Amino acid sequence: MRIRMKLFILPVLVVCTLLLQNSYGATKGMIKVVTDPGDAKIYVNGKRKGNSPAEKGQTFALKLPEGEYVVEASKPVGDGFHEYYGEKEIFVAEDSLQTVSLKLKKRLDKQAKAAFLKKYPNGAIEPEMVKIPGGSFEMGSESGYGDEKPVHTVTLNSFMMARYEVTFEEWDACVNFGGCSHTPDDEGWGRGKRPVMNVSWDDTQEYIKWINKQTGKQYRLPTEAEWEYACRSGGKNEKYCGGDSLDQLAWYDKNSGDQTHPVGQKKSNGLGLYDMSGNVWEWVQDKYGKKYYAESAGNNPGGPSSGSGRVLRGGSWYDYASCCRSASRHYYSPGYRYYYLGFRLLRTP
Repeated sequence: MRIRMKLFILPVLVVCTLLLQNSYGATKGMIKVVTDPGDAKIYVNGKRKGNSPAEKGQTFALKLPEGEYVVEASKPVGDGFHEYYGEKEIFVAEDSLQTVSLKLKKRLDKQAKAAFLKKYPNGAIEPEMVKIPGGSFEMGSESGYGDEKPVHTVTLNSFMMARYEVTFEEWDACVNFGGCSHTPDDEGWGRGKRPVMNVSWDDTQEYIKWINKQTGKQYRLPTEAEWEYACRSGGKNEKYCGGDSLDQLAWYDKNSGDQTHPVGQKKSNGLGLYDMSGNVWEWVQDKYGKKYYAESAGNNPGGPSSGSGRVLRGGSWYDYASCCRSASRHYYSPGYRYYYLGFRLLRTP
């Protein structure tokens, strides 16, 4: 009787032990995945398992049965064309623990690029344009700096002005399709709908050449006179681009938080143009002449014929209110880049 009891109990104990091992995962191995950069999608043999932690030093833990696996990680770059990607083949043994470190590298995201081209067949994001009726206005300021004088009458033909400053999203498309050689730094503030910055006047010419080729249209930088006329809501006597309340109209030193902001968040001027005061300085077509206003042509002036600098208008997130005035002028050499320099496009009807 005792012998039968032992023979009967032993198999039951073995079965219970196996059940316990399977229920607690003792026959599985564990992997800990860490990615650089973090917050990447994790796949094991093609199946989504979760995301790696965003913070450094944290890992994504996962139990797997013994066997061979391919661990992949991917994360969008944010330009609509590329992703960060890494993969590693591993073997997981029973009751083992291993850390899988993946250094993600930038590569073309074919699906994202195909989706972009479906939305923008010519490969360029064309700016939203506003028709600016021609007219005459008083350009300059008698109460401003010396190069804003004398106030003089200017008459302009009608033109089309971009509603917003050129954004990183638009610029990155040029880079990704091979039209622009310079990839500007976003200073860690973000890209997308923020105005592109760290671009020179020379860089803008490369962009303009590319977008004109892609679209078959004729975009360019505005002249200084066209810019000020549009800024003043069609030549009105406005202190800033749209009125006298700069806080409503612009991101400047007192409200910007020391960085740019996505375009179109402030109030527009009377023509529906945004951020003409503040956010980023805008390159215009003209060469700079300190005394040019005294000799400027009255009809459609295009700036002086000589000069080493190119004009910028509008002020930026970095500047005092005085720099954001409608009449304020600034200039740099055409190859100069900085984190408050951007631009806006113009097109003739």
